[in-house]
Amino acid sequence: RVRRIGFTPYVSASAQIPRAGDLVLRIESQPVALKSVVVVAGTPCQRIDRDLETVAVVWEEIAKALSTSRLTNDDLAGVARTRKYKRLVADNGRVISADTTFGEISNKIPFGAIDPAILASKGYVQGDIATGWEYFGPDETVLLSSEFASTHCFRLLREKERTGRIGLAFKPVPGRKIADIAGVLWVDEATSELREMIFQFVNAGVIDQFEAGGFTRFRRMPSGAWLVDEWQLRMPRLEIRRDRQSALVAVAYMEDGGGIVIAADRTPMRLKADSIPANR
Repeated sequence: RVRRIGFTPYVSASAQIPRAGDLVLRIESQPVALKSVVVVAGTPCQRIDRDLETVAVVWEEIAKALSTSRLTNDDLAGVARTRKYKRLVADNGRVISADTTFGEISNKIPFGAIDPAILASKGYVQGDIATGWEYFGPDETVLLSSEFASTHCFRLLREKERTGRIGLAFKPVPGRKIADIAGVLWVDEATSELREMIFQFVNAGVIDQFEAGGFTRFRRMPSGAWLVDEWQLRMPRLEIRRDRQSALVAVAYMEDGGGIVIAADRTPMRLKADSIPANR
């Protein structure tokens, strides 16, 4: 069985591998035409189901990319290193403090989340005002897991601002009360390639009102493998303001993110004055 991004799956007839020489199989599969997928406004959120053809065909292309994200040494050719950063940002966008570190890729999955079963049972936001909150974003293992599929429903959408892309929106199934995520996986209509995931935290109590969330962008390597090109979690730093009837307010936002550095992208960094950490 052959699965190629942008093409329908191909299943060959049984074949016997010769003791010597090559076995040549002619693969004949039709291109996937995402441009022709009709998105109907008001379509209810549904589970991933092979019988729901329009949803299933887009999910199949997303799953192909996510399932090839475990990298080999050949896939990493040209990747110089990883970059991780933490920065504290004011409401107006001014960087209060920032710290960036670079490192070698020591794992074939450079950026990963925790066990999908833990996220499904304990939530993507854990903690409270007394202990503080811990936030978790999804990786490819989470998105492909049975736990994610069983706790979310899906629908297709298009946006004028994203010409040439079709989105697979997801949100927690009705009745789910545990802190979770809702968002959109965006796919290029012409190439069927997964480009980006944007999400926000929901069912997270007081956190819901502060627009906490994140994004993940994907890159296709020359080998055909996919990896996380860039990711970010944006989390509010909350304080109780006594002058506002003990209301919780976001005094700043912590942005925790990272990505890969391609060898050709290694250009000098220019820091703005307000991006220098305040304690230096």
